[in-house]
Amino acid sequence: MLSMKTVVLSLSCMLLTISLSESSLAQSTGASATSRLTAPQLFPEKTLAYVRIDDMRQLKADLGRSSIGKLGNDEQLKPILSEFYGSLVRNTAQLQEVIGLNLDELLSIPSGELSIALLPNKRGDISAKREKSDDGEKVTVEVRAPAIALLLDAGQEISSVQVMLNRMHDAATEMVHEEKPFERLTLHRYQNPERRQQQFAYFIDDGVIIATSDADYLESLAARWLGQSSPEGVLADNRKFTSMMARCVGTAGERPQISFYVDPLEIVRQFLPKNAGTSMVLAMLPALGVDGIEAVGGSAIIAPPDFDSISHFHLSLASPRRGVLSLLRPKSGSTTPEVWVPDSVASYSTINWDLASTLQGIERLFNQFRGDDALNETVFARLDKRLDLNFRKDVLDNFEGRITLLQGFVRPVKINSGSNVYAVRLKNPEYFKNNVLPKLLKQVEQRLEITTEGFGKLTAQVFIPGRTQSDSSPAMRQPEVCVAFIDDYLVVADSRYMMRQLADCSAGGSPPLKESLEYQLISDRIAAQLQDKECSAISFARPEESLQMFYELARDPKNRERLKGMSENNPFFKALLSALESHELPPFSVIAKYLAPSGGYLVEEETGLHYMSFTLRRE
Repeated sequence: MLSMKTVVLSLSCMLLTISLSESSLAQSTGASATSRLTAPQLFPEKTLAYVRIDDMRQLKADLGRSSIGKLGNDEQLKPILSEFYGSLVRNTAQLQEVIGLNLDELLSIPSGELSIALLPNKRGDISAKREKSDDGEKVTVEVRAPAIALLLDAGQEISSVQVMLNRMHDAATEMVHEEKPFERLTLHRYQNPERRQQQFAYFIDDGVIIATSDADYLESLAARWLGQSSPEGVLADNRKFTSMMARCVGTAGERPQISFYVDPLEIVRQFLPKNAGTSMVLAMLPALGVDGIEAVGGSAIIAPPDFDSISHFHLSLASPRRGVLSLLRPKSGSTTPEVWVPDSVASYSTINWDLASTLQGIERLFNQFRGDDALNETVFARLDKRLDLNFRKDVLDNFEGRITLLQGFVRPVKINSGSNVYAVRLKNPEYFKNNVLPKLLKQVEQRLEITTEGFGKLTAQVFIPGRTQSDSSPAMRQPEVCVAFIDDYLVVADSRYMMRQLADCSAGGSPPLKESLEYQLISDRIAAQLQDKECSAISFARPEESLQMFYELARDPKNRERLKGMSENNPFFKALLSALESHELPPFSVIAKYLAPSGGYLVEEETGLHYMSFTLRRE
């Protein structure tokens, strides 16, 4: 269900992104950075997490070629965007009192590379000690959190960075400031003598600031920055990192403008205190198979050839998968939309999953800790007795493994107009319909009213929920849970509207999604990426469908009143309200012409699971 805040945030974020990309493009000129170390060449090999923008100037230029940039240059939208951004700058004027810069000056600082990393603590592990007193035993945990490191290429805007540093210097009255020459650099260190963890250190060189929350890192970072040899490796030497980034490039090898990397197991080890209890937890990780999670990473590529954007997400897993990781069992299979999925849907996704192997893995893990046959005795036996059926055989074993989710929007538009449909493919739908569903419905009838209704040739069981807030709120839609069988699928929809859409398409009254031109464009792109191999899952979406609902809600005067209440102490919403009241939103067709369908696919690889998503370019 979409709340009013969600609606406003969605529209606000879109407007802000367009405004920033438009204003930033005007400032994106300038010479490229001189040859120097990049973040992967600077940060240590054992970096825990990292997010990086390769080049802010290039990102701004690429945004200008994307649908977002084209939206920002539309003559009918420019007045609204200018008013929104200008009002946001005015409503955040107190920011200048704190850091010495207004919002516009702050956002204009990054002009080259920007990277933030989480580094292992240099001062040892977290520790925990026990102290006994008259009140009992007390455990004191000394937290030594990982360090944060920043690389920011500000170029000619480094003077603005210096303004903020001067403000920080003036405010840090309890901190001791030390300066240390290091070849051509000057190292600055701030530390609270009474609180060792309160420290900050940085140096500036040729328009670039490198800062860290752990001053012990500063000299090693400075030495590496100056090209001095170091016994420690760098992130670019980390095999897990390089393998991850190699998998997250563009379709033609384009470098991503935005990338991220996380080593989750090392983060767990870094944050857990060293004591008997946590040692036991760490010892259990191999038994659970969790130590097989090697890394998580991904990237975003804006405006590459033939696309508006491409995103990658990769979960790197050790092989063979053990324990918990053995539950991740996507399988290759057909992902063509079912014949009863109508072309009118806003989004569609389907996945093929080896449910039998996942269930076996769950049983194996559960019994490992609870004893032989514990899952059957403590879980399934109780379900069987309550439902009067063999839950494992009649329900779980009947699932074929394909699960489909689609979404549409119920008209007239309300805050919760988004309506979902869930469909599970069955091995024996007739058995489920005649022997299982009646027993499940019998349990539901104890709490909800159920009616049998016809939707064309389909017959559905409709659950009538009790009185809800939506009964008295004209802005809310009354949920309606409909259960039906279509071909060999068990289908559950949360609105009669969507069930009618499915029934009409199933009877041939409306065209199916698989025959639509937009879906075929997405499908062809996926097939080209897979090189005719099958994947485990696909997704398809029409962003204009979702955005149109937000758009209609934003134009509703009643929602403007709600926005007024939300904007009283929120400068972001206040700026949005000012823009909406000063200028009338143009017809939605002005925005829709820039939007194109998006898609994605999931594949299982030797190195783990990979999901790629993309948005087509609207010419």
